[in-house]
Amino acid sequence: MRHQWTAFTVALGFTLTGHLRNRLAMSMIAFFIPTWIYLVRVTALDTDITFSSALGIEVTASMNRTIQVSSALHAVTVIAGFMMFMATFSARDMDLRLVLAGYPRLQLLAARIIALLVITALLTCYTTGLLWLSWPLTQPGAVAAAVAAAVLAYGGLGIMAGYLLRGELEGFFVVVMATLIDVGMQSPVSNPAGDQAWLSALPLYGPAQAALAASFTDAESFTCAALALPWFVTTTLLALLIFCVRTRHYGRPVTGSSPTDPRLPADSPAARQDAG
Repeated sequence: MRHQWTAFTVALGFTLTGHLRNRLAMSMIAFFIPTWIYLVRVTALDTDITFSSALGIEVTASMNRTIQVSSALHAVTVIAGFMMFMATFSARDMDLRLVLAGYPRLQLLAARIIALLVITALLTCYTTGLLWLSWPLTQPGAVAAAVAAAVLAYGGLGIMAGYLLRGELEGFFVVVMATLIDVGMQSPVSNPAGDQAWLSALPLYGPAQAALAASFTDAESFTCAALALPWFVTTTLLALLIFCVRTRHYGRPVTGSSPTDPRLPADSPAARQDAG
């Protein structure tokens, strides 16, 4: 038990350090989110619109503030997906080496999930605070819950994509296009007739509906925000499955190799890198 706890804490420390060294992601958090919210605030129309919520109520709100909520959700989901994809993708070969050396798979993935929870808490507080500075949210706690659910859903997607996809460009395209389509379909401004049945299958359906309702009404929205959690659980389990499949022949001693100098399988990415 002590060995596994040590393995987890070491993996978590390296994962968090890797996120902090991602200067592009840190810059996007510091400047992209507030800049986007501010630009929407000063450019979007301040006309009132009325739209139906998944909570079964009619919501009347300013178009300007509605777009701010949608833009904030888009920003945090892009950043969360990008950060988790890059952290997973860039460490993938090292993870293969560690598993070959006997490092437990579950601790490696658990470290990424806990790092995602830390990122979720920071992004949620930061984004909710920025929206609160723009106008007094009716239910800031419920808005924060919706933002957190959105971050978890796309953070899990980023982890899965990091193990599944073969290149960085593919990962960026998947994260950006998925969030762009999802936010566009959920926004009452870009999709006024947002009552299509298939919208509920998208990751942002629950968080977007909950954030919009909680920003302008007193309706209970925590249950609606939680609709994104199955996406987080599913993508995390798929990431574990993909990782286990790709390392299914690892973690066992190779005949003729020494414990201190493990020999990588010839077809592994790490072995090809060493050969190069």
